Amino acid sequence: MGKIIVRELFDLSEKYGFKAPLVDAPESLDLKLYLRLCGALSISPITIAVISDIFIAIQDIEERIASFQYIAERINRKVSNIRHHLVILEKANLIKSEFITTDPIRRRRGKIFTLVIPKGQTVAAADYSSVSDGDSYQLVSSNTVETIDIDRYDDKTRFLELQIVRYLVKAMRTNRKDKAGTINVKLKVDGRVKPISITSRAEEGRLIYLPDMSYYAGAITWLINHISERVEQADTIGETFTLPLEPLISMAKDISLSDASAGGYMNNAIQSLQRISATTFDMRDLYGQDHGTIKDIEMYYKLFRLEALVTYEDEKKIEKKAAVVQFPRSTVKNIIAAVRAEKSLNEMLLIDSDIFATKNEIEILFGLWAREHLITGRQAQQMYTWNELRESVAPSTSLSEFKRKFSNMVLTNADPEYKAKIHNVVKNKIVRIIETCHLSEPRKGELVVEYGRATVQGYLINIGYSPEHGSSVIAFRRDMSALHILSHFKSQG
Repeated sequence: MGKIIVRELFDLSEKYGFKAPLVDAPESLDLKLYLRLCGALSISPITIAVISDIFIAIQDIEERIASFQYIAERINRKVSNIRHHLVILEKANLIKSEFITTDPIRRRRGKIFTLVIPKGQTVAAADYSSVSDGDSYQLVSSNTVETIDIDRYDDKTRFLELQIVRYLVKAMRTNRKDKAGTINVKLKVDGRVKPISITSRAEEGRLIYLPDMSYYAGAITWLINHISERVEQADTIGETFTLPLEPLISMAKDISLSDASAGGYMNNAIQSLQRISATTFDMRDLYGQDHGTIKDIEMYYKLFRLEALVTYEDEKKIEKKAAVVQFPRSTVKNIIAAVRAEKSLNEMLLIDSDIFATKNEIEILFGLWAREHLITGRQAQQMYTWNELRESVAPSTSLSEFKRKFSNMVLTNADPEYKAKIHNVVKNKIVRIIETCHLSEPRKGELVVEYGRATVQGYLINIGYSPEHGSSVIAFRRDMSALHILSHFKSQG
């Protein structure tokens, strides 16, 4: 047999004290493309996080090559753990290894692991002019499809996609008695020609009901805490988790653990988890004109999938229940990234259980709408007619339901110092005065605020008649006395 020739990398040993094994992240490597390929090839989130950390650690080395030992110290991982993830990538052809030596005396062999983009995986511009006239169609190579970027997150470090608050909650049931199995909404967005189309559809008619989201918020809070405890110790973090129901209910409903074990809470929680799991959101026309080759993507999104309910005995032989839940891979990846970036819980949570404390579904939706605007500063329009506000906050509701429930929210938070100046056009419509609010009754038993002022979720709300519009309007401005709410969330945006 011929002698195996190995590369000699003595200079790395002399210059840095590096000994094999080594990792090489060539300067020419396109990290963004590399990570996209990792995702396309179903590489686990934890392996992607490790390779990202390795790439960053190597940037301090002129040659872009470093030893396992050096990297382990820089990213606070064991050498064996680093080897484990590199072998995974090697099996996916995302790493090539070869024998080298860093030992000028004994010339002991070691390995160097080089990050590579597999041959043929780069996205090349198609030269359609070279296609013969005889071709009836043009092929699109699989690597082009694999690297299409459908990244849809406003903030990669936030576990909860802003899409959920901005879009999905508006396609949830707001009426407990509603038996609909589907809801269709079209959301008008500034700067877009087409409205975003969302259809929520349920298996077996169990469409998600907006207050069910308190259990989703509780589940995500539990998941953040769980991943925070495990992310530094575990080699891999999957997508399926077993959530004990009592802590979940306690977080969702802001009650004690002893109260959470009551049968009523337990049954309600299970039904809510089933509805969340059974609902899929179809989203169309989400992409605008600025996404290059992508003209549109029809997305099918689930908040999570409930896989099983487990009854077990704890250490005191007391019967308990747990839910086995599979979260979307993107949700888990975002939490891992946020935990690794040492984000605080407040920085990761866009919604939490306190917003679901009310039984008024429109107040919940308004609270989410207000938080989104506080974070993003998106409120360009500051005055709405009733129907314009309904379309922006709760398009799945009827106008009469929206006006009634929004009015109830204003009444609950009415400004005691407010003094209405009633326009002559409206005077005859006023049938009741509650606190400082003046109300009409368009239908029997359905009171609507015609004049009123309230502060809710960091916004000062004014309702009154506008001669320019010829109708009632709702005006908003940020309440300076509620800046603590803004400062609490603005740091996240």
